[in-house]
Amino acid sequence: MAFDRYLAICRPLHYSRIMTQQLCTGLVVFGWSCGFILFLTPVVLISWLPYCGPNIINHFVCDPVPLMMLSCAEDTTTQSVYSAFNAFFMIGTLLFILCSYALVILAVVRMPTAAGKCKVFSTCASHLAVITLFYGSILMMYVGPESGHTVKMQKIITLFYSVITPLCNPLIYSLRNKEMKAALTRVFGTEILFIKHKSNIVAI
Repeated sequence: MAFDRYLAICRPLHYSRIMTQQLCTGLVVFGWSCGFILFLTPVVLISWLPYCGPNIINHFVCDPVPLMMLSCAEDTTTQSVYSAFNAFFMIGTLLFILCSYALVILAVVRMPTAAGKCKVFSTCASHLAVITLFYGSILMMYVGPESGHTVKMQKIITLFYSVITPLCNPLIYSLRNKEMKAALTRVFGTEILFIKHKSNIVAI
């Protein structure tokens, strides 16, 4: 999406020539393949660790970090490889997204009209909000398995990026929709009027 925004804003005349069906398919396949391959190696290393029991994960998902915590022996090599893979994949993709948006911002700053700038920023704002929510929580959780998070904190962070962020996605992406804005205005406007009316009654 960041690359698509970059092409649409910075290279609009070349967009249809560059962003072809083949390139879209290639980007999707590349992203899924890299995610699977980079995640598979640490999982294999974790499966070789010794486990003495009780083999009960104090978590609501079968995540690599809780699995490493169940191991009888502390394997610094596996933890280091896991951190390195996560840092390479997550920080690498985040840097690519940030570089794309840095070029977009430079292009926006050079735009002559304020209306054009507002339109571009409103187009990119929803994606940037989702990136902030997702990468903010996932980097805290995975880049440093030895960062000292308590089990409760690990659960909260995992819940945030695996449940709350996907639930917020439809709302964030639909905020640019005029019908959605009108509906939210009606709902919140009615609530505010109801609260004011209720407070007036209580005051009387």
